[in-house]
Amino acid sequence: MTGGTGYLGSVVVAVLADEGRDVRVLARDEDRARRVLPAGVEVVVGDVFDPDSLARATAGCEAVLHLAATVGGTPEEIHHANVDGARTVLDAARSAGARRFVHTSTGAAIMDATGLVAEEPVAPPALTDPYSTSKIAAEELVLAADGIEAVVVSPASIYGPSPRGPESYNGLFRAAAAGEVPAVVDAPMAWVLAEDAARGHVLALDGGEPGRRYVLCGEVARVGRVLHAYADAVGGQRVALLPPGSSLGPDANTFARRSEVYGKFPPVHVDDAGARGLGFAPRGVDDGIALTAAWCG
Repeated sequence: MTGGTGYLGSVVVAVLADEGRDVRVLARDEDRARRVLPAGVEVVVGDVFDPDSLARATAGCEAVLHLAATVGGTPEEIHHANVDGARTVLDAARSAGARRFVHTSTGAAIMDATGLVAEEPVAPPALTDPYSTSKIAAEELVLAADGIEAVVVSPASIYGPSPRGPESYNGLFRAAAAGEVPAVVDAPMAWVLAEDAARGHVLALDGGEPGRRYVLCGEVARVGRVLHAYADAVGGQRVALLPPGSSLGPDANTFARRSEVYGKFPPVHVDDAGARGLGFAPRGVDDGIALTAAWCG
């Protein structure tokens, strides 16, 4: 697996290890890997652009899960990490004789101008930021792959407990409750708990149809509802809510700015029938926020 020491990846590793599966993780930082990964998980030090370490990481594997990606940097850096990186891992998996390949994408890569996030898109993607476009290109690469059973998983906005600590949208929850985020756009967004997203990866690994995409979403809810539920649970401050279509200031939190992005489109709606058909049964926002507040509040 790549990205196994990341926010979501470390949860996927934990779920696989709990099931008694043999897991090998390609990691750049062995010390960090040992801190966040369960005992017994094999670690290969290297990265996706080091052919030798990538070959050692994939050797003898029945399946390869590719979660490594970046959201920051120049457009060229993002493209290189997310598209060229997916290509090198996919090529290594095929060379190693792996049977399955699971690629982690994002719902942002397939949302169209109507706000629809569908496993089988009916219109072109609407988001044009460097991260979204890089994930679109990586998806196309993976879904067209031959010589291996490749599937794509497209999680919604991820939050909740992780061995890496309160990263991703958890950081926004805590900052908003602490009064450090002046405002967000009260746009509907799709949400999923990290553990549920991890279990969705395992379902796609075991039963996903090659050449298909699976959307992992727990519930669509307005940003204000989510942040206020967290604030109320931890005794924090409620953040100011701006109407959809509003813009945030230049110093807005990275994850707060996602509310601005989604606020410029019609309300998000999700078609995740394929994932549900695999047995994906995620928790909704109320249960998820209660769990998250108890964990990191």
